[in-house]
Amino acid sequence: MPTLTSLPPETALLVSPVHLAGPGDSRLITAPLDASADWDKVTTTTGVHYVSTCQRVHIAHLPDSEHGGWAVRGYRTPSSEAVWGAAFGHGTPAEITAAFTTALVDGLRTNPRYYMNGGVRHPPGSPAAVLADRGWQPTPAKGYHDQVSPDGHAAYRHRLGWHPHEAELEGEVPGSWAMVGGAQRERWKAEFTIGVPFYPLTRAALALSSAEPVRRRLGEIPPRCLPHVTARPATAPAQPRRPAAQRPATPAAPPPAAASAVGARRR
Repeated sequence: MPTLTSLPPETALLVSPVHLAGPGDSRLITAPLDASADWDKVTTTTGVHYVSTCQRVHIAHLPDSEHGGWAVRGYRTPSSEAVWGAAFGHGTPAEITAAFTTALVDGLRTNPRYYMNGGVRHPPGSPAAVLADRGWQPTPAKGYHDQVSPDGHAAYRHRLGWHPHEAELEGEVPGSWAMVGGAQRERWKAEFTIGVPFYPLTRAALALSSAEPVRRRLGEIPPRCLPHVTARPATAPAQPRRPAAQRPATPAAPPPAAASAVGARRR
């Protein structure tokens, strides 16, 4: 195969790892929201806003905000203040954001309890356990507990110490958890506050650590990441693919037998 730098920018490729592949196709995020009858969509001067019909979750694409990307807020009741938040900064791979948001979409459409510990759709362990099983190693970091990817270009970060969730939501302190990736200055970051539901966070961790290549045009891959990715030509036109968490269940069908409860979650 010719070197990547010798190919046209529009060349369709299968690229891994995902944390170095660039932002990708935002339709992975918007398609399930647009297709769901349980979400209302409003376009404003600041971006696109999706609100669940129960009004307990807001998802917004805010490209001109401080960090760009996508912001998610959860509320205990429609008229209350936000109790948790997630922010996917500019450059975050769409597959990771979509894994988080589609789990929320499905959880609200069915029943969030299905995703809790012992539920029929409970993810396999906590984010930290998922990453440990996939070879992500703990690495000392002042004020944090990090798990670093085998290639050293991504990390799942747990901030040590406690801060009020209001301070996290306002951006006054870093989020309790974060995912970071990229090479040199071309890095992306996603942050999650205390109180974030762990079932979408675990889905995002599964997407972050997936060995499956993702589809990108050559010109979409950040230049400083090119020396660190594995890429091969895609044999079909690049199309957005739904992550596993997005595949809808048949509403009329009874839920399958509950899976056996797993042990205590490691965060």
